[in-house]
Amino acid sequence: MKNKRLIFGIIFLVAGLTLISVPLYYEIQHDKEVRALEEALSLISKSNGDSVDLSVIENLSFSEEEITQIMELEIPSINLKQKILGETTEDNLKVALTQLKKDQTPGTGNFTIAGHRGYRGDRHFSRLPQVSIGDEVFLHTGKQTFIYQITKTKVIEPTFVEILDNHQEKNEITMITCTISGLDRIAVVGELIEIID
Repeated sequence: MKNKRLIFGIIFLVAGLTLISVPLYYEIQHDKEVRALEEALSLISKSNGDSVDLSVIENLSFSEEEITQIMELEIPSINLKQKILGETTEDNLKVALTQLKKDQTPGTGNFTIAGHRGYRGDRHFSRLPQVSIGDEVFLHTGKQTFIYQITKTKVIEPTFVEILDNHQEKNEITMITCTISGLDRIAVVGELIEIID
C-alpha cells in the first residue's frame, strides 16, 4: 500500500512538472523568436537599403523580404504595440499578429488582422475585447501611418467570414481574436479617419 502511494505520488509529480514545463518551453521559444525578429528589423533599418546578412541571427525564421513588409499595430487605449506579419500561418501567429488576406493595402478596403488571444496580459490580442467604440488605432507601415476609429465590436461565430469582406466606399480595419472559451471570435472594426505621411 505504501509503495502504491509512493508510485502515484511520483506519477503526479512528474505529470505536474510536465504541465508546467511545456508552456514554459513555448514561452522561452517565443521570446527567442521575437528577439530575433526585432534584431533583424533593427539591422535592416540601419542598413540604408543595403543587403543585410540575416544568417548571423539565431532563431530567425523570416527572410529579409518578409521582414521589410512587417507593419506595426498600435492601440493606445489598451497599451498595445505589436508587429504584423504578412501571412497567417500557425507559426507566424505564435510570434506576432498576422494579415488575414493576402495582398492587402492599408487604407484601401477592409484591412484584416488576426492574433491569438494569448495567456499573458501584454501579448498578441489578449486585451482586444477591452477596445471601445471611439478608440483610435494606428497602423504603421514605415512610410505612412493610417489612423482608424473604432465603430463596432462584436462576438461572431468562427464561420462568419463575411466580416472580412470589403464594404463599398469604406476603408476599414478589422481585428479578430478568439473569445476566452475559444468557441467564438471577437471582431473589432474601425473606419479610416486620417493618413499621415
